[in-house]
Amino acid sequence: MKPRLIVTSHGHLADEILKSASMIAGDMSDIISVCMEAEDGLDGTTVKMKEAFASCENQPLIVIADLFGGTPFNVASMLAGTRENTRVVSGMNLGMIIEYSVSGIEDVNELSEYLVSIGQQGVMSPAIEEDDDLDIE
Repeated sequence: MKPRLIVTSHGHLADEILKSASMIAGDMSDIISVCMEAEDGLDGTTVKMKEAFASCENQPLIVIADLFGGTPFNVASMLAGTRENTRVVSGMNLGMIIEYSVSGIEDVNELSEYLVSIGQQGVMSPAIEEDDDLDIE
């Protein structure tokens, strides 16, 4: 069975990245988002994350957070230490979410490592050559 996925962020980034991913890859309704509001703080975010974890029961679980060391990441990491087969990844990007949705990888460790590699490969600054024939005004 494929691990469940929770995406978590400051503000509504997690919700919005799922909307963007669904435009490209289709239905994302099996992915859970946990959005930290400014007023949530540690306690409110913990309540939201506990609810998300509980909805996954004992299934293998990957949590992708927007920012290493931020409250959503820290809360997910704390809770991950209380259950087996749970991995937390930081540095969420759109490519990671799309690849999760189309991947057939079922091992939680292999899938989390794969998603990290996809995220890293998606960050680049390619050289852009000038095209004299291109007329954009």
